[in-house]
Amino acid sequence: MDGTVLEIPEMVGILLSPARTAQAATRAWPEGTVIVSADSHMLETDCWVDRFPEHLKHRAPRMEFRDGGYHITVAGEEVGKRPGRTFDAAALCMALECTPGFTSIEARLADLDTEGVEKELVFPQRLFSLFILGKLMDRAETFSAYNEHIAEMCAKGRGRLYPVMVPNYWDPAEAKASVERCRQLGAHALMIPIKPGNDVDGEPIYYNDAKMDKLWEAIAASGIPLCFHIGENFLTSASGAAGSAVLVQMQGFRQIWGPLTFGGVFDRFPALKVVFTEGGISWVASMLHDADMIYNSFPTVMNPQLRHPPSWYWFNNCYATFMTDPAGLELLHRIGPDRVMWSSDYPHQESTFGYTSSAIQAVFDATSVGNAQKILGKTAIEVFNLR
Repeated sequence: MDGTVLEIPEMVGILLSPARTAQAATRAWPEGTVIVSADSHMLETDCWVDRFPEHLKHRAPRMEFRDGGYHITVAGEEVGKRPGRTFDAAALCMALECTPGFTSIEARLADLDTEGVEKELVFPQRLFSLFILGKLMDRAETFSAYNEHIAEMCAKGRGRLYPVMVPNYWDPAEAKASVERCRQLGAHALMIPIKPGNDVDGEPIYYNDAKMDKLWEAIAASGIPLCFHIGENFLTSASGAAGSAVLVQMQGFRQIWGPLTFGGVFDRFPALKVVFTEGGISWVASMLHDADMIYNSFPTVMNPQLRHPPSWYWFNNCYATFMTDPAGLELLHRIGPDRVMWSSDYPHQESTFGYTSSAIQAVFDATSVGNAQKILGKTAIEVFNLR
């Protein structure tokens, strides 16, 4: 076969984001449908230095537009620049970062109106590159400044934009106060890195380590869902690396779900809600089978012993988001139609921006109207409290 397996025609040969136009709805959705993107993005711009204390301003992340693209530096060193690797900010700009709605609230709302998306959960853009550093200087100041910035930006969204914020994940003693500050700022979701680097004492962070329980306790008590999002390791220095990096990131979240589940985190904090973002949903079905098989086959080495089969925690604590995933939609009976949420991923290259109406129709075509309405908005409204 010489062709693509993509099932939505508008996905093939789509223009890069700045040249895309929003796709107007061509049909009315069934009564009661509310379209919510459970994962969209906004470019931070130069939001840090003015919020940093005076004695640390020289180390604050800075973002500036030059040479046709956005460049982010920390203490004067460009983030993402490595030996043997050329960072092409202009190419990234033309791919997505110069989309008007990436920085302009008015342009963004106009795109949402055209595509019929009522609400969005807003994730960062370049903050992921700061996660990659692992040993980022001034983490408290960096993430606190971002949280304040995204709260202010979403407040301009006329009740349609809802912020995701980063709590203190590296110092468990500060977790409770940090999560509370996010709540006060209006966070509707929290986000911590997949690869968290080192803790406040310089030791590697393991999310299933008992010393992280103060973090899980604070998040669970807040009622705010916790998100893990792909995008922390995008290396493009070798042949084929860009495609390989994205492919690997979208293979699923076993490396996070496994430690949380087998490590007993959900048993200790049953109110904890975790959302696995932008990795699709088809990976879930095989993971649940494998997890239950492992737990059943190796009972003498399971430590701790869980109160339920591993798959139980997926259906009671976890969710995943997708943009288009025909294989995953065929497996809804194994994944749970109430465990998945659609997103546009606006305005990324792989986003549905420009064919959102067709992506929505694909969900209705794959399942019942009731299930589709959950997937396309109702579940997100409940999980993230988007009222």
